[in-house]
Order: sequence, then C-alpha cells, then structure tokens
Amino acid sequence: MTNETHDQPVREAPVADWVTIPDLYRDPFPIYDRLRAEGGVHWVPAVGRYLITSYAAVHETEFDQETFSANEEGSLQIRAMGHSMLRRDDPDHYPERKAWQPVLRPGVVKRTWTGVFERNARRFLDDMSEKGETADLIWDFAAPYAAENLREILGFHNASHEDLQRWSQTLIDATGNYADDPEVWERGARSFDEVDTALDEMLAWHRRHPDHSLISSLLAIPGEMMPIEKIRANVKMTIGGGLNEPRDALGVAAWALLDHPEQRRAVEADPSLWGTVFDETIRWIAPIGLYSRQTTRDVVLTGVRLPAHAKLGICILSANRDERVWPEADRFDIRREVKPHLAFSKGVHVCLGAWVARAEVADVGLPRLFERMRGLDLVPDRPAVIGGWVFRGMLALPARWDADAGSGSGADAATRVPGGAGSADDGTPAPRIAIVGSGPAGCFSAQALRRSFPAAEIDVVDALPTPFGLLRYGVAADHQGTKSVARQFERLFTADGVRFHGGVRLGGEVSLETLRASFDVVVLATGLRADASLGIPIDAAARVHGAGVMTRVLNGHPDETEVPELGREVVIVGHGNVALDVARLIVRAAEDFHGSDIDDEVRDRVAGRVRRVHLVGRSAPEGAKFDPVMVRELADIAGVEHVVHGADDLAAAGKDARADAVRLLRESSVRGDGEPRVRVDWWFGCAPVRVEAEALVVRDSAGDEHRIAADDVVSAIGFASDETVPVAAGEYPDGRVEPGLYVAGWLRRGPRGTIPDQRTDARTLARAVEEDIRAGVIGLGSSGWSPDTAVDFTGWRRIDLRERLGAAPGRERAKLRSREEMLAAARDEGLVPAPTASADEALTADVPVTILFGTESGGAELVAGELAAALGEDADVVVHDLADIRPRDLAPGRLHLVVCSTYGDGEVPTAARDFHRALVDGEAELTGIRYAVFGMGDRSYTRTYSRGSELVDEALARCGALRVGEYGRHDAGGETPATELACDWLRGVLEVAGRPLASPVA
Repeated sequence: MTNETHDQPVREAPVADWVTIPDLYRDPFPIYDRLRAEGGVHWVPAVGRYLITSYAAVHETEFDQETFSANEEGSLQIRAMGHSMLRRDDPDHYPERKAWQPVLRPGVVKRTWTGVFERNARRFLDDMSEKGETADLIWDFAAPYAAENLREILGFHNASHEDLQRWSQTLIDATGNYADDPEVWERGARSFDEVDTALDEMLAWHRRHPDHSLISSLLAIPGEMMPIEKIRANVKMTIGGGLNEPRDALGVAAWALLDHPEQRRAVEADPSLWGTVFDETIRWIAPIGLYSRQTTRDVVLTGVRLPAHAKLGICILSANRDERVWPEADRFDIRREVKPHLAFSKGVHVCLGAWVARAEVADVGLPRLFERMRGLDLVPDRPAVIGGWVFRGMLALPARWDADAGSGSGADAATRVPGGAGSADDGTPAPRIAIVGSGPAGCFSAQALRRSFPAAEIDVVDALPTPFGLLRYGVAADHQGTKSVARQFERLFTADGVRFHGGVRLGGEVSLETLRASFDVVVLATGLRADASLGIPIDAAARVHGAGVMTRVLNGHPDETEVPELGREVVIVGHGNVALDVARLIVRAAEDFHGSDIDDEVRDRVAGRVRRVHLVGRSAPEGAKFDPVMVRELADIAGVEHVVHGADDLAAAGKDARADAVRLLRESSVRGDGEPRVRVDWWFGCAPVRVEAEALVVRDSAGDEHRIAADDVVSAIGFASDETVPVAAGEYPDGRVEPGLYVAGWLRRGPRGTIPDQRTDARTLARAVEEDIRAGVIGLGSSGWSPDTAVDFTGWRRIDLRERLGAAPGRERAKLRSREEMLAAARDEGLVPAPTASADEALTADVPVTILFGTESGGAELVAGELAAALGEDADVVVHDLADIRPRDLAPGRLHLVVCSTYGDGEVPTAARDFHRALVDGEAELTGIRYAVFGMGDRSYTRTYSRGSELVDEALARCGALRVGEYGRHDAGGETPATELACDWLRGVLEVAGRPLASPVA
C-alpha cells in the first residue's frame, strides 16, 4: 500500500551521493544491487530524482497512477519528443492509446506484419552475409532490421531505415539526457524537426493512398482527427521505443545465447523456446531501463516517505534483477521459473508494441538469424560492448559464422544422439520413461515428454486401478468443468502411445530401485495427500477431520471407508479454495448437484445434519487465499445466509477482487424463498488457539479470544508429506533429484500450486530431461518393465463405463467405492466402451456459439479468433467485439463465450465498458442466456488479477444469465500460451454445456 503501514517504520529517503551518471552508463547493476540492498528508494543527486530500484517498489508505482503520475513536470521526454501518451495519465492518456492500437493488435501483427518481418530478415541477413568477417550483428542486422520494420509499420515511405535509426537514437539520447549535454539536445532537436517535416508529407500522401500503416490508420479514425501536435509527439515516441527495444532485445538475446552455448543448443533443439529466450532476455537486460514518474501527494513507498511533486526514476533494469524475486537474478537462464518481469511495464501504460516486438524478435529475427548463420559465434579478439542505463543495449557485437552459411537449418547435431539403443531411426533420443502417478502432474509430464521425445516408450503407473488422481478424487464433485481436463489426458493413452498401469503401488508391487534399473528416466508425481496439522492443542474428545479426507470421502475414494457424520455446527479452518470447496459441498441442496458425480448417500451422511458452518481464516479479506469467484459461487447458493466478522475496513470498491467478493457476502440477502436452510459465518483475522471438545477458540487481530461452538472441526490449511511420499517434497525445486530421477507437481514445489501450474512445470521438467540426455549423463537403452496384474487403459475404460451406466438421474456416474469392484469391472469383457476419438479430432459444439471478446491491446481478440478456428469451419460460430453489441443482442439459443482482459488495475477493458454499464443498469433481462468466461490478466496484480472479466461475469449474473463450466484464466506473466489454456478451458465448457442444466454448475 502507498500509505504508512504498521509492519514497517517510515523513514526519510537515504541519499546516494556516491552514484554517478558515467558509472550508471558503463554498468548500472552493481549500483542497483547496492541500492536494493539498502531499501530500494533513494534520493540520487547526480540525476536529480529519487531512484526506485526494488521490484516491490517499482511494481507498486505501476498500480497507482493517481499517486505516481506519468505527467511529469519538466519531463525530458516531453522536451525531446513532445507530450506523448507515455507522459499522460487516464483519462487523457487513453484516447491516444486507443488510436494507436488497431495497427499493433496481435491479429494484425500475425496477418500483416509478420510477413514484412520475414522479408526484412532475409534482406538484412543477406546483406550481413555479404559483408563477411567485418560484420557487426547489431549494426548490420538488428538495427537496420528493426528500423525497416518500424518504417513500414509507421508508413514513412519518404524515409529510409537509416533515417529511422538516426531519428530514434538521437531522440532517445535526448530523452535520457540527465547530464543536460547541449550537443545531445541539439541532435535531438534536428531529428525532431526532420520527423515533423516527413510526417507532414506522409499525412498528405496517405490521405490519397491509404494502406495498413499507422499513419493511414490515424487518418481513418471516424470523427475529428487527433490534433496534429499529439500525432507528432506520439509518432516520435513510437520511433524511439519502437526501434531501440526490438533492436536491443534481439542483440542482447543473440549475445546471451552465443555466450551460453548449452542454452543455445537447447533452443535450437526446441524452437518453441524462442519466446522464453525473448522474455528472459528483456528480464535480464531490459531495453528500456528507466522511465519517469512524479508523485501527486505526500506518500510512503515501501517504508520511505516521498514528498508531493517528487520526481522519480523507475528503474526497470534494477527491478528485473531483484534477488527476492529471481534467485541468481544476474544470470541469463532460460530454465528459470517464469515470473512476471517488468520490461513491458504494467498497468495502463503497458507497452503497446509488445506484440510487435515479440513477433519481430522471438518469432522471426532470432530464429532466422541462427538458422541462416550456421556456426554463428563471437569474435574473441573483437569483444562485444554493451552500455546504457536509461536505455541499455549492445553497442557492438562482432560476429563470425561458417563460410557456407545461407543454406539450410541451424539445428545443431548436438541435439541428436548416436543411433542404436535408445534412439529413433533418425537418431533422435528415444528414452524409456516411467512416470509414477497419473494425476495432473503425471499426465502433464507425460504430455511434455511425449512432445520432446516422440519415439520414447512412456509408462505411467498408479497405485489406484483408475487414472487421473486429483481430478477424480480431489477436485470437488460439482466442479465437472475442472474434472473435464481428464478428456485431454485420455488422448495420451488412446492416441499418443503412453501406457497406463493401474493398481501398481510404489514400494508395493514395484520398488523405486526396480523402476530405476528398468527405465532411463523415472519421474515421481505421486503428490501429497496428508492434511497439514493445525499445530495447536486439541482436546481428545474433539472431532477433527482433514479437508483432504473430507474431499476424498465425498469423491468416493476407495481408501476412505470411514464416513464422518458432521453435527449441526461445523468449523472449517482455512480460507483457501479447498476450504471453500468443503463448505460448498456441505451447504448445497441436493437438487443443486445436477450434472455432478457426487455420491448422494455419502454426502447426506456427511452433511445432512449441518445447519451452521464457520469459515475461519487468519488474514484480512485482502490477504485471503481464496479465488473471489469461489466466494461468489457460495454467495449464489439458494437458502444460505452469510454473516461476516472482522471485515469492517475493506478496500475501496473495485480496488481488490477479494474485498469486493466479501463485500458481496456482507451486502447479500438470502437467495430463495423462506428462512435460510443453513448459515455460513465468515471469520477474518482470527488465528486458531485451541480445539476444545465442542468449540474452536480463536484470537482476533486485537488479541481478544472468541469461542466458536463446533460439533466438528475441519482443517483446511494445506497438505504435508507422510510415510508414503518417496522423496522430501520441495527439496528439488528444479525437478531434478539426480540425472535420470525427477519429481513433478507437489513433490517438486511443495504443497502449493494449481492444476495449470503443473502444465508449466511439466515443460521445464521435459527440458531438464533433454539437457541431461544431451549432456550424456543419462544412459539410454534400458529394457523397460511391465507388470502382469496391472489394470491397463482398456480396463479403466470398462470401469468408467460401469460407473456411467450406474449413474442416478442427474448424475455423471456412480463411482465404484472399492478396489475389488474396480478390478472386477476392469476384467469384465462384457463391458464394451465406445470407440475412442481420433487424435486430431477438433473441438465440437452441440450448440451454436457466440464468442465475445473485450480487449485492450488485442490479446483477447486473438484468443477469440483461435477458439473460433478450433471449433472448425462447419461450426455455427460468430465472433463479436463487446464494443459492438448490447446485452439485448445475446440470444437464448446460443452459448456465449466471454473472453475478456483486464485494463489497468482491475478495470473492464475500455472498449467493453458500454456493454458492462448496460448490464449494470439492467438494460436487459437475460434469464435463459448461458455463458462461460475466460479471463485474461496478470497474476502479479494479486488484488485485481482478471478482475475485468469478473466484473462482466458478475453483471451478467445479476441480469439473470447462467454461467456454465469452469472460470478460465490466463496469466500474462506465465509460460503457457493463452490460446492453449483457452482451448483446454473450452473443452470443459462444451462438455458441461452439452448437458441439460437444472441450476448453475461450476
């Protein structure tokens, strides 16, 4: 928070009078290391402003444009380029940003500009090849390539790429002229005038000859044209950042790979890593190293008092090297855990050209460079030179390559292994791989390893006769959308050649030693099942249950034979999603489980007597671990009264998604007719002290104790290792126990992370295996192993069929609750499952689909288009921008897929605000409308991640529309592409949407 806090003393900013501009230019990182170690907020006399150097402090400034204004008085950028959108705050900033967006959206980049980038890459690589041994990779490729791309995007047909390079360099030199060098100002002023002259000519030309360029796009905007001074300032801003950022990202990335040959080999072996190279490069050395802000009031930033009107230097170069976020942050490492860097800024000023830069560098520039210039290498006697601190990049990068470069691929022979045992016919590795555990971590690992090693022999073993682990026995029975991810895992076993062996216990039917001896690679993905201890005194007469046990009981796990019968008053300790799952399963009415796989008899025994549930958490609402969507799901259950304790001082509406969800609880009335069936009390800021025979005693934030009556206490505070875990959980964060033995899921991370996190971990695990095989530390050619008594995947499909045939009306299945029943079904040849779907079967929708996107920079539009393509040409699919429709346009006979981003710090995208406002105003009654939501946001905004989509969701629900399927999300700072997650989400939505619904099903 940008206010004085109780948990840290407030101090005046220390003075860093030892910092000099020449030292910053040569190498700012030792300076930044010291500044961060001393707190991260300093007054630096040499630059005449406060330097903000820690990740936390930089990130905080991006949340709050009302306090940390971009519209700085006496801005160097305004003097150098004019008053562009980068030096404006909303609402003045947004109209200029909106005018720039159409040409830079990802769909336009894909359709229009990527072909331009390919053509220009060939041209300048040809030129560099001809230059030979005197070539410099920056000035003979990266700079002219980036300049020519930008020239064509802008539409400066009267200028050359040399002009663009001169204009860009002199303008950004002036923007960073903190030394107030008059020659720098003079060169910048000449370019300022040259750009204006060229722009005036081109405005007239583009009126007669419109094309795809930015200048033409500006002239085509309906209504009054943007004032010419604003166009001029923003064009100069685009020339500055739009050239130097891709140029320097490309140059630094090439330098890093040439200096780290093992990482270069990994990328050449797996071209999907070029995007990872790009992100790690701009984290490691951000091309735009610093930008300015100014405080609008007295404020405390991470414990340091700043006066009103203080000028700040936001040091992205430093924040992206913060050791509290990235271990060994000074190292270039494409294998490091993905975390959201700040190179593209955040909030309302997030870089407009991010999609262009990514396509220009990661999709085209880097791959073509390394493919074309085989044997590309540094020149030992002509060292690379790097410099800068406001903008930082390569000043020289001499390079050499093989004489015959220019024909064929740059793939390195080191990515192959000799033919023979453990190799496919083409020489690529074909290891034998065993994966222990068939839950999400195990199955995602199998997927990733299959992609890396198409010819590998992969066997998945599980202690249970059934696959899918957590999906079957851990995910709540009424969240069928989440469970539906099992459908994509089925293809592993039916189409991708992965073998399933159920009923094989590690340490029972097979030992770890046997697996190690029989397979080249063993991956342990058994998960954690033990409930974490409350760690407080518990009376011997108290009835305490673990949430994991409760969830498995309600999911029909064969090992949970004792069914706890809860009393009238139940206390659930914890405010995470598992706690909310247990509460929801207890308080829902039986008729609300339509479409689930709940065991009604067991659930009635567990919850039939419950009339009051207490949810107790240590944190305030803003710090709670729950998903706000899960809170709203509980709030929407009919016949439930909600009472909130300890949440009197909530964050302002719209500033924190969790606080908004709790506010909804506090303000809601009982849904449905008559008296409530059950009451839910929410206790915030209360730490458990002891469990008595019939009560939980808690202590609130003021130190006062409260006794909450409880017939039963459910502990939902996480999971822990027990004697069944083969290795210590969390001890091997990179997934590598030793070459040949790896861990995945919670064994790797410890008991944290969601199902989507397992997908990301699986990719990094596959890379680790690839690296070990390339390094020769894993021997190939093991014989493999196959148990005689295991249940194979055909056996599982018979179990699945038996359960579905036995389902009660309105239920998905009736789970077999004992291993004996499962084994009998697996062997019953009279059970004949339907033929499996083909591996390349497209998504199919049984209902007409309307895809609605709300976007700021184009990401949601791109996902919407990919979803439409995934449904196929024969599907009844239409795609609309939320800016172009009204709520009354939604049709009851169609399924509406809402793909929506978040603007700034938790706002609906600007283009979707009219649609959202119409919903809030109750313009249309939407009963009978079904919709699903895929939210796009940035998880580093912990308070408002995906909040824009949530606001649209809440407004649709208030108008009577019914949400179906899981709430999908994509984290912009994550590794998994949005379209991949969206297609998986859509599979689950379509499975749920294909059923007749009696009530909301999540």
